[in-house]
Amino acid sequence: MPIGPRAGFAFCAAALVGCAGNEPHPRIDAVDPAQAYTDRNIWLTLTGADFIPSFRIDPGSGARVATMEGFSGRIGSEPNWEPLTYFGWIGPTQISVGLLKEDAEDLPLVPCDVEITDPRGRVAVLRAGFLGLGAQAPPLVTVTSPTIGPIYVPGTTIHAVVTATTSPPGQMTALTWIYTEPKAANGTQRQPVTASCPSLPGAASIDCAFDVTVSSNLSAGMTVNLDITALNDAVPPDNQTVKHFSIGLTPRPTVSLVTPQFGGVAGGTNVVIQGSGFEAGEAGSRAYFGTSLLIPNGGIVVNNETISGYAPAHDEGFVAVTVQSRLGWAYWDQKFEYRPWPQISSITPALGLQGEDTPVRVAGANFTKTTIIYLGQALANAVALTGVTLATDIEIDGVVPPGSGQVTVWAFDPDNGWTSLPNGFSWIEP
Repeated sequence: MPIGPRAGFAFCAAALVGCAGNEPHPRIDAVDPAQAYTDRNIWLTLTGADFIPSFRIDPGSGARVATMEGFSGRIGSEPNWEPLTYFGWIGPTQISVGLLKEDAEDLPLVPCDVEITDPRGRVAVLRAGFLGLGAQAPPLVTVTSPTIGPIYVPGTTIHAVVTATTSPPGQMTALTWIYTEPKAANGTQRQPVTASCPSLPGAASIDCAFDVTVSSNLSAGMTVNLDITALNDAVPPDNQTVKHFSIGLTPRPTVSLVTPQFGGVAGGTNVVIQGSGFEAGEAGSRAYFGTSLLIPNGGIVVNNETISGYAPAHDEGFVAVTVQSRLGWAYWDQKFEYRPWPQISSITPALGLQGEDTPVRVAGANFTKTTIIYLGQALANAVALTGVTLATDIEIDGVVPPGSGQVTVWAFDPDNGWTSLPNGFSWIEP
């Protein structure tokens, strides 16, 4: 005998449900996600067993169609419950449900029970199966660099280090920045520089480091701007945080004078560098003579206009004097001269009578008006030649005072250093 549509439906449902007295009982084992922010619509997937739907017959095709009519549910705890809606059948072990925003935002911020009732009135409950987190906060943006207060000069590089984070299960969606400049004095204006920082899908944080160079045709006193925007998956407009930096430009450091302007190749000349924009500290200004640091460690920054120190050793000739700092390089428009130390080749005569003055001529090289000739075993206790006359830069005339024994002859220049002629002069008995 033919089976009618209604009888066919009953037969199909019975085939799924089973015989009377042995009907399946739904069970919830897990909720995904198990926690979520409640300032939005939330779609949950319930995993368990024996989620048996109702069926209807499609009039057009005559096929059975599963329907969740007759299912209901709620979420919360006594006495605060909120309804679950929009049931969807995925399979006997999974169904989907919706928790609408206007209901979700009323959930208590404690673990909530998840409960469903099937069309046959059987109830499944998962205790403490879901946690509502309340409203999601905007991202937290941490800017390591540039820090508040640093100053930059035209042409310098701004190094930025930024981290944006949000609390799980929230996700960061974007971290972008834009750099803008004013018009330069000649009327030109640079186009804004915009970029997005790379990120991993679903990540709760984004780390970003980037460099941007200030145009060299800007002027001191101008201001450039850096704006950093972080976005997470919170409900707009609470999904973004903006950090704004106005960075004032300052003049470059300068070197106006180096005193003295020469010294010996052996180094050690006490020099003072004058200028502007000098900075103290580990990351402060450092002076260079050629490629060598002023001693000690680039010099002592007395104030923002003065650096002092000792010239390093260098070959004979001229070298550039520069000062390096985080504001850039400063260049002296002249050069420091390294002069050779005085050299002694002979003293004539090399003998003198004890108790008498002895006129002599000292021959050598690189003698100056400040060169002093000494005689003695050590330079510290030597006596100076008297009546000195600088004949040429290779000859000095003078008088050896009375003495005894054999001594070293020293040529000492307070600016350029010293050399010696060991056992170069002796006094003999008359």
